[in-house]
Amino acid sequence: MPSGMNSCEGTPDTTLMLRVRWGDERAFGELHGRYCRRITDFFYGMSRDSQASEDLCQETFLRVWKLRTRYAATGSFPAYLFAFARNIWLERCRQLRKRRVVRLAGTMDESWQPVAGTKSNHPDEAAARAEVEERIFEALDRLPNEQRMVFVMRTIQGLSIEEIAEAMQCPMNTVRSRRLLAIKKLREALKNLLVL
Repeated sequence: MPSGMNSCEGTPDTTLMLRVRWGDERAFGELHGRYCRRITDFFYGMSRDSQASEDLCQETFLRVWKLRTRYAATGSFPAYLFAFARNIWLERCRQLRKRRVVRLAGTMDESWQPVAGTKSNHPDEAAARAEVEERIFEALDRLPNEQRMVFVMRTIQGLSIEEIAEAMQCPMNTVRSRRLLAIKKLREALKNLLVL
């Protein structure tokens, strides 16, 4: 095979996934490299548990690999991938409810900074940033699951309304209304802290 055929860099996601469908591990590795951080951040935004986020991310990619032969190149690849992540998250919530586990505590993952701005080594600024992040996550935790999921997918992950609707298998207007409700509730919860 010519050397150019082995390279996955610059190849569109859907083309890579079509190659994955036929068992191309290199193409799968490229997709994993492109989306692992985003999926982990999605789960962190939902759970605030670093270890669980990494585990759920790996479960997402494992499931994509197991079900690769069912892939059809319709819609966007991020929507396809986040649909898996959403389903895995909902499964986890059902399992936790069955075990009567409220949720596991986690620490802020240093590689993800939801608050805009430059990182500072000054202790006062770091403490203030940590407090803001904690307040944001507390407010996110109080949102209903579907509203929190839409907010995380749109605001933190940058998915389009269409991609979120596809991932959540609901109309775009439902996504819009869930996002607006989430923003309204977050504004109210954080009104003394920041403006959304």
